Amino acid sequence: MRSKAFLKSIVPPMLWNVGRDLKRRLLRSDDEYAYAPGGWDTPLPGGVRNEDYWNAFIAHDRTACEAMMARVKRGEPPLIGAEYELKHMTFAYVLAISADGKERVTLLDYGGSLGDYFWHAKALLPRIDLEYHCKELPAIAEVGRQINPAVTWHTDDSCLRPAYDLVMFSSSLEYVKEWKDVLRRAADAARRCLLLSDVPTVRHVPPFVATERRGRVTNLHWQLNGSEVVDTVEAAGLRLHREFAMGPYPRISNAPEQPASVGWLFRRETSP
Repeated sequence: MRSKAFLKSIVPPMLWNVGRDLKRRLLRSDDEYAYAPGGWDTPLPGGVRNEDYWNAFIAHDRTACEAMMARVKRGEPPLIGAEYELKHMTFAYVLAISADGKERVTLLDYGGSLGDYFWHAKALLPRIDLEYHCKELPAIAEVGRQINPAVTWHTDDSCLRPAYDLVMFSSSLEYVKEWKDVLRRAADAARRCLLLSDVPTVRHVPPFVATERRGRVTNLHWQLNGSEVVDTVEAAGLRLHREFAMGPYPRISNAPEQPASVGWLFRRETSP
């Protein structure tokens, strides 16, 4: 205990929290990951659908989101202690770039849970007029409308028809079955920036599917090839501005390559 207290006294709080995030990723014992050679056709236990995985955690996510909302309304930081992760710092950086010189910012958060990043953005840039859109599964969007009515909620990909200053996927692109098609449409919709954050990424093998089990619920998700991701977005007219190394990813049993968590910021060279 003394050594831990000493370390906390000399390590900046932000770095300490990043270290806790990495430890959580490496030692997360309640999650189990395994290579799924059958790809997206792999049957899930009990015949459940992929979306059932996310619906199982709505109550937990609602509690966390409401706690964040309460802190922001009190003028406190939106995240505290170990809640800070590399993806939140990345979002702050990209939001600042997207809002540069603008009084009003439009943002689409694809797979954005209950709209947590709306409150993070409001705390970071309180004077910006923020038009925030979130695309989610119907059951999640229903709860989102109840607790986050300032957010515009979408439950299908018609949300990709308008243009936004920033389109973002944070820990969500890997759960999109037709990820290339959605990513192309998202790039077309990005007026200024496209952020892909916390994506499980491999370098030397094609994309593959793995199962992810938390508690009694299992789903499927991609481990995406980094070069294919970049090529897909750049073919749609955006250019890679920065890649973010976002730490290790939980080990996947029998995988052809172990992924790492990666993020990318793409920018449009001339905003329409």
